[in-house]
Amino acid sequence: MTFNMPPWHPITSPIDLKHLGKLAEELGELTAAISRCIIQGLDEREPVTGKLNREWLEDEIADVAVGIDLCIEHFRLNGPRMAERANQKEARLRSWHGALKQAPPPSQT
Repeated sequence: MTFNMPPWHPITSPIDLKHLGKLAEELGELTAAISRCIIQGLDEREPVTGKLNREWLEDEIADVAVGIDLCIEHFRLNGPRMAERANQKEARLRSWHGALKQAPPPSQT
């Protein structure tokens, strides 16, 4: 079976790679901070450094936000389109969170 698909053209520009690579790195660090908060709680401390999990989470969210902003600018992404999608997503998530707050707690059997 033969497919007539155009070949992929991976990114090779060093500055493009730097933007996306750094954003991916920061996303990984945010994932680690989120996992720590889930496991230990927001107001516990990292055992070795003593850093508050809440502060680590704040730092990593800030780092990701900067990486996102830089990628939007660098790649000339459609900010208004993304803002509209974000607004729609926020409304759905707020509705979902509200429904969870009103639901009875799960049984502990």
